[in-house]
Amino acid sequence: MNEAPHETVLQETVPEGTVHQTAPRRRGAWRNPIALRLGLGAVLGALAQLSALALLAVAAYLVSRAWEQPPILYLMVAITSVRLFGIGRGVLRYAERLVSHDAAFRGLERLRTAVWRKLVRLAPAGLPVWRSGDLQARLVDDVDGVGDRWLRGALPLTSAIVVAVCAVALQTALLPAAGLILAATLLAAALAGPALAAWSSRAAARATAEARGDLTEGVRSCLHGREELVAAGTDATALEHVLNSDERLRRADARIAWTAGLGQAAGLAALAAAVCGALWTGIPAVHAGTLDGVLLAVIALVPLAAFEPVLALPAAAQQTAAAKACGRRLLDVTRAPEPRPDPAEPMDFEPNPLGGPPYIEIKRLSVTWPGADAPALSGFDLTIQPGEHVAVTGPSGSGKSTLAAALMGFLPYEGSLRFGGVELAEYDGDDIRAIVGLCSQDAHVFDTTLAENLRLARPGAPDEELARALRWAGLRDWLDDLGRAAGGDALDGLRTPLGEHGRAVSGGERGRIALARCLLADREVLILDEPDAHLDAPTAERVLRTAMAALEGKTAVVVTHRPLPEGIVDRVIRLDPPVPAPRAEAPDTSRAAIPS
Repeated sequence: MNEAPHETVLQETVPEGTVHQTAPRRRGAWRNPIALRLGLGAVLGALAQLSALALLAVAAYLVSRAWEQPPILYLMVAITSVRLFGIGRGVLRYAERLVSHDAAFRGLERLRTAVWRKLVRLAPAGLPVWRSGDLQARLVDDVDGVGDRWLRGALPLTSAIVVAVCAVALQTALLPAAGLILAATLLAAALAGPALAAWSSRAAARATAEARGDLTEGVRSCLHGREELVAAGTDATALEHVLNSDERLRRADARIAWTAGLGQAAGLAALAAAVCGALWTGIPAVHAGTLDGVLLAVIALVPLAAFEPVLALPAAAQQTAAAKACGRRLLDVTRAPEPRPDPAEPMDFEPNPLGGPPYIEIKRLSVTWPGADAPALSGFDLTIQPGEHVAVTGPSGSGKSTLAAALMGFLPYEGSLRFGGVELAEYDGDDIRAIVGLCSQDAHVFDTTLAENLRLARPGAPDEELARALRWAGLRDWLDDLGRAAGGDALDGLRTPLGEHGRAVSGGERGRIALARCLLADREVLILDEPDAHLDAPTAERVLRTAMAALEGKTAVVVTHRPLPEGIVDRVIRLDPPVPAPRAEAPDTSRAAIPS
């Protein structure tokens, strides 16, 4: 089976060593435009640091030489060089930031999209393993943490290596003893500081990633359920839990900051040793005549520029440790087994030769949710003709929602589930959901306008089609009221904001907005999961009759636990809860056999 797209993107986007990769890295990385941009950013960053090194060296020479008051023409080359390196440093630094951040944002886009697509493949059966706040932290914070590895990890290391080599070469050419001291101190700072920071912050980085997920989940729960928490009198307990998570995150961040300070202290100590060593060897060399006195300032100031990128290595090491922790959390998501994996060679979805929805045939269908011991739906048989409207009723736990999830291609199954004569397991999940739509009873309403919530089903749909879908969903009067409140007609009501999680609408209105969204999507097969929830009986009957009229010629499966009025659907199928398998009785061992 070919490698999953999300795994490929993760390997191409995440640098070597950032995450534990089991598959070999792909060859030909030079063809990756993100890698090319990052390579160009590394080159520009190294050139910017070299410009800073040259600027400091030439400026030191210029000041010392000017003290001797030579003719001004003797200083023109140095003066021009100072201008060149000063301007070049700023221009190169700007270009490096522009190129490297562009590459990093492109990588973040690909990585976040890959993680999101994996979450879509896991939904809905594979997501309860994680809390929603933790998933949000993985999708946002952990992806950012992995992406920052390039800007704050690989690029500073590249610049530090290039500048250190050039500075040691320059120092050695001027005074070999000073060059040897500079090389030793640079090596000590490049090894001791990052090693100390990485060793002491490795556990803190893992704790930070976990605490950030707990804090995000706690804040989300408190904000979304604030009214219920206050009403139940548990708001103080929930707030205390959030404060505890915040305290754990603060302690982990404090440890990371403390170890970063230790790494900086080690680097500054090495820098002081390099400067003192340059003076300790340079002053006798000037007295001995082996070093021009003008160059003494140069060998004393060159370590300042050489250590500038080296002092950033402890933070880079910490970012690498944090990126590894974030990468592990992302791999937990991207490598999670899908409840219903797509076939290695999926078949093309063949439409109905006569046009319209496909013929659906279900025989001895058994469906088990991941992690469950017993099937939620067992031995179910059903045949649905193209364009037929069928209601599936039954008490809670009878398998109605399980049947809807199986028809959507979310769950694996046993038995036979055929669309147009072909097993549903032979189709790609995206192809299935291009034909089959689901109107869920807990559909999400986004914090935007009514029109934009509907256009999720059909981007670019004109306002007239949106209003028509709302009328088919039984929201004609409500839309007219919104338009009058906005000072215009019904179309002006489409610009009404619905608030966070649809707080501006009732539960019944939220369900009918979801129904209008599904009608607008125009799927050949539509599954309506509890479309009459939160509605009184007369309103529910009116909504169902208009919806069934809108679905004329389409296949509709209405999942409900309430009896439907006559004439709404063609057939009613009742589901009963599956009978649990009898437990095998353990043998009676209370009286052991006594041999004669």
